Amino acid sequence: MTISQPESLSLGRRFKQAKKLAKETSRVDNPNWYADAFSIDLQLHIFVGSDSGAISYIRTTSTGEWAKGPNISVEMEEDPTLLQPVLDGIVKEHLSDTKHPALGVILYVADEFATAEPGPEHQNPAEIDTLRLKIQQDPRAVLEDASVSNTTHSWRLFPYPGAASGQAFATAISFTRRHEALLQEFRGYGNRNNIPIKTRAISAPLCAIAALPWLLEQKPENGFVAIHHYPRFSVLSYFNIHGDLVLIRTLQHHGNVPFSPQTASAIMTSATSLELENPHVFVIPMAGAAPMGMTDSLASMLPNSEVITLSPTSSALHIHTAPSAAKGKNESLGMTRPWKWSDLTAQTALESEPTPAEDADSDTAIPGVTRPWKIQDMAAVAMLSQVRLEVVSTTNPPSASNSVLAENHTFKTLVEEMWPIQDFLPPSEQETTLYPAQVEMKLLKWSKFLKIAAVAALALVAFKSGWDILSATKDPAWGYVSYNPQYEIMMLKKKAGDSSHLNTLLSDRSRGWTAMEVLPALFPENSGVTVSNFEYDAKITPADASNKKIPVSRLWKITGTANNKGKDLLDKLNTRQGIEEVFKQIKQNTGDSSFNPELFNRTPIANIGITYSASGRDGNSSPYKFNMTLRQSFNNQDPLTLPAK
Repeated sequence: MTISQPESLSLGRRFKQAKKLAKETSRVDNPNWYADAFSIDLQLHIFVGSDSGAISYIRTTSTGEWAKGPNISVEMEEDPTLLQPVLDGIVKEHLSDTKHPALGVILYVADEFATAEPGPEHQNPAEIDTLRLKIQQDPRAVLEDASVSNTTHSWRLFPYPGAASGQAFATAISFTRRHEALLQEFRGYGNRNNIPIKTRAISAPLCAIAALPWLLEQKPENGFVAIHHYPRFSVLSYFNIHGDLVLIRTLQHHGNVPFSPQTASAIMTSATSLELENPHVFVIPMAGAAPMGMTDSLASMLPNSEVITLSPTSSALHIHTAPSAAKGKNESLGMTRPWKWSDLTAQTALESEPTPAEDADSDTAIPGVTRPWKIQDMAAVAMLSQVRLEVVSTTNPPSASNSVLAENHTFKTLVEEMWPIQDFLPPSEQETTLYPAQVEMKLLKWSKFLKIAAVAALALVAFKSGWDILSATKDPAWGYVSYNPQYEIMMLKKKAGDSSHLNTLLSDRSRGWTAMEVLPALFPENSGVTVSNFEYDAKITPADASNKKIPVSRLWKITGTANNKGKDLLDKLNTRQGIEEVFKQIKQNTGDSSFNPELFNRTPIANIGITYSASGRDGNSSPYKFNMTLRQSFNNQDPLTLPAK
């Protein structure tokens, strides 16, 4: 099936191509097309560590079962089309009866490892999420190195969760794109055979660092340095007294030496700069036994540090998800042995004439091998007895190790934010945009139902429109004919004008009774004031001929007597703030907006005169007499003024 880039097609051709994909492929019904390699049930874990080829494991996530996978030869790397029979065997063996067949391919790259530091403009730990994305698109900008190439190398950021203030908070990891063609062939096979094959290329040393809780039950009190030794390089990771990662360094093994002679000096220099005093040194041989003389050399040059060799194939790694060894009568063959770098090469001896199996029914065909594996194949049984440390790291959380180290900040951060499993070789943008997204495919699936719904909606609209027209024609108004439309329009305009004028007159000014609310609002019960006279008046001011509004003013006159309590109230009312509070309360109680002093300069003005009369002379208990004048005006801009007409 030939697929063209959607950008090069017209809208109609894009839709036609998408419909063809939906019809001829499983992209509509198989959700694994849009899943991640680690979320697919059947997974192929491939470990690449030298030029000799690769070893692999087949994992079934739902059952927790493991099987020996095919040996990926050097010839397959150089000519990925040789993968065809290997993948045909995997599909036949594991996916023939699956409802949603799919394969997740995880490539662990351990044949190279290089680090670089972010540029001086990128030393803010708060930018780590931004830099994590930016380094994938433009590593030159992050590393500030014009020689960096994004076409030949792939770069990813890796954090130092334990870095103190002033220390580097992350480093950049890179490796070449030499394995990109291999992964493209995996994905291409899936596209050609309508089987989702999702890939992810991750750095094996980063996974090995994340797997340290499987090797260390306790964290040394003075910090430690872990040396993951691979044939071509060693990765030095430094951990502080809290067991948190603070630095990663790599030493290349030049001149075919088994390990770098600068290892001890590199440990001492970096430990001093990180203020780690006599840290423990753990040597972890990732390609079999540690090189001869390496441990003794480190112990002699670091006399105050404990130098300990850890085995990445120790019994602690034989967890329940690891491949089981032989079963039944040959169970004694299920022993473990250290990994040898020769394990990366294809077992040519096992591809020769097969030894007849004692129990043919128990044989299991392993894809990528010229004949079924037999239980008598000692090397195969040994390979099935364990998985590599890097694979343990990605398929089991550190907390499963029951190590104290797994509970610290570093390993929780690495797992939660998925730093060790960053994809260094994801599909190119051109490859991902070639096929529609999951949402688009689902829309195509439901498009036929949408068409039916659209037709039904149009029919319903047509029926509703016809019914409305039929109902309208039956209404008496349908046959009405105006005898004099202009006269009728004129009369309606006059009625509308009269109604508007009446509404204006009957607005808040029609609430004449609210004027009487002033008296109880000013002098509530037991206020100490006795009112002897109350007058209210509303006046208008003659307007100019050019003015369409007539200003209005309201006047309250109150006289009476007061005791000491009442005098305090009168003094308060004689202030602007005091009288405004009364008017606001009236507005709130009555809903009459004319008492709102905050609108159109409606602030009331109170003028209170108070005289004193001696109580001893006339026996009066209210020795104060008052005369109060309260005025409120509505100016020309106030909507409560009267219309001039």
